[in-house]
This record gives sequence, structure tokens and C-alpha cells, in this order.
Amino acid sequence: MKESLKRFDFLLLFLILILTIFSLVGQYSLSLDSSGKITFIRQLIFVFIGLGLFFLFSVLDFRLWRDLTWYIYLFTIFILILVLFIGQTQRGMKGWLGVGNIGFEVSELAKLTLILSLAKFWKEARQPVLFKWTFFSFLISLGLILPILFQPDLGTALILIAIWGGLTFLIEKKSRLALIIVLLLVGLIFCWFFYLEPYQKSRIITLFNPSGDQFGYGWQIQQSITAIGAGKIFGQGFGFGSQSKLKFLPAAKTDFIFASISEEFGLIGGGLILIVYFLLLIRLFKIAKKSWDNFSLIIICGIIIYLTISLFINIGMNLGISPIIGIPLPFISQGGSSLIMSFIMLGIVESIIIHQPRG
Repeated sequence: MKESLKRFDFLLLFLILILTIFSLVGQYSLSLDSSGKITFIRQLIFVFIGLGLFFLFSVLDFRLWRDLTWYIYLFTIFILILVLFIGQTQRGMKGWLGVGNIGFEVSELAKLTLILSLAKFWKEARQPVLFKWTFFSFLISLGLILPILFQPDLGTALILIAIWGGLTFLIEKKSRLALIIVLLLVGLIFCWFFYLEPYQKSRIITLFNPSGDQFGYGWQIQQSITAIGAGKIFGQGFGFGSQSKLKFLPAAKTDFIFASISEEFGLIGGGLILIVYFLLLIRLFKIAKKSWDNFSLIIICGIIIYLTISLFINIGMNLGISPIIGIPLPFISQGGSSLIMSFIMLGIVESIIIHQPRG
């Protein structure tokens, strides 16, 4: 126990807590009316659950997940298929398992499952690394991506594709780059012509011409940009964000929480969030450099890719430079599923630090 405490990375936990505090402050400000206090209390409960799981997964030896990886993979595919038949539908996606108002977004589990599966696969892949191993790794990813596309959840599917592409490129930069590009292009073309619904295509088109859809998705982008601009340097003050309070800004607690916080706390508040994220990613890079085997290294790199892509897409949505595809801001957006899985991921990172061999 004493040895674990000596190795425990308190800086990693501190950075996570800072992001969580930003989230709770923003959520509380948006929940000052009586109807919103219940959602804030729920979010607070999710934070405590997430922290508990963070410490639990820190204590558990991460090598346990290496031994259970393929069982976790098959279980995740099973529930991803199951949710298509008995799942709850929210925001047009059939992706939640639960009872009543309590549900878990199954696709969030798929992110961690894919990272573990690719780490296990590449650790055991034969050398030298060949194109066929890249193709097999793509098939592993496809097993998780396809059920999610049927929900349909384009945002999570893109995150999974980014995790696969990023890890594959990191493992073998040159020999696989062409194959990655070809597979991604084929996938994008297929999705555009055979998968994307008209409203999803509209979101992408609106990105390049927001004024062309002023009362639809263009409205969301315009209100987000207006909210960020209204905050100026110091913000309008806690509880005084007009765009958020007057309900002009859609999804103010979830997809557009960054715009809400920036409106109330200005460039300083939004900038501080980005700085903390930057410090968190730098910390994870340093931890990855000290990893003692490929399995732990790939896990940390996968989590870095997940956090980075989520950050860029979500902030891009808020700034009007990426399509609105429902990607939450890790540790900050309202919602228990994403928050809890993010805590678990970094709990596994903490476990890698604690349980790596000496020397």
C-alpha cells in the first residue's frame, strides 16, 4: 500500500479534478432554476461514482485487462447489438441501456474496448509487421464500429476510426500510411452515399455555409459563436450568460458547454480549460515515454488520441470549424456515461504507473 502511494501520480489526479471543477461550476450556473437542480445533483453523483471507479481501477493491476481483453471485446459487441433491439432512444440514437431515466450509453464502453483490443492485438502480432496485420486490426475495429453506425452514432464511430488510424500510424508510420488513407477514404465515401441520413449531411454542409441554414444547425453554430464572443475577456459573470440562460444556445450543458463557460467566464475561463487539457496531455505523454511494455504504451497512446480528438472536435463544434456530431467534452460535458468511462481510462493509466516493474 505504501509503495502504491509513493508511485501514485497525484498531478494526474489534480488535473482531472480541475477539469471536473470547471464542469461542476458551469453545470451549476446553468442549473440555478429549480428544474435544473436535479440534473446538477445527478451530475455530482456521476462525479463521485467516476472518482470511485478511478481509484478502483488504479488499484487493480492493469495486466488483468490484458488477460480479459477478448472477453471484454465480445461482451461489448454483444451489448452493442443488444441495444439495437431493446435500447432506449435519445436524440435520435438507439444507444442507451437502462431503466426509466437511468441509462448507460453503450458506445462509450466501445472506446475503451477498442483501445484494449488494439493494444492486445499489436502486442501479440508477429514481426515483421505486415499490411495484413493492419487489415486484421481494422477488422477488429470494424466489429465495434458497425453496430454503432446502426444506432446511428456517427460521432462515436469517427472517434473509433481515429483511434484505430492514430494507433496504426504510431506503430508503423511509413509502411501503413497508404493503407490507412485508402481505408479511410473508402469508408468516408461509403458513409456519404450509403449511410448518412439527410440531416447528418446537412450538418456537414452547414459547416461551410452556416448562413444557409439559419434556423437549423446553422443556428446552433451562430449562437455558440455569439456566446463565446459575448464573453469577451472576463466574461459576463457567473449565472449571467444571456445566450445560455435565455435558451438561445442549444445543448448548453452537453455539446456546447465550452461556449456556455466562455460566455460567463470569458477568454480567461475558456483559455484555462484549454491550458489544463494541454497539461493533462503533456502529462500523459511523459507517462507513455516511461511505459515498460508495448501493451501499456499502446493503451496510453490510445487514451491520448481519444482525448485529443474529442477535444478538437468539441471545441471545433463550438467555434464553428467542425460539424456538429455530438462529441462530448471529456470531464466537462454533462452526462454520466462519458464522464465515468473517462475516469476509468485514466484510472487504468494510474494503474500502469503504480504496477510497472521497478528499474
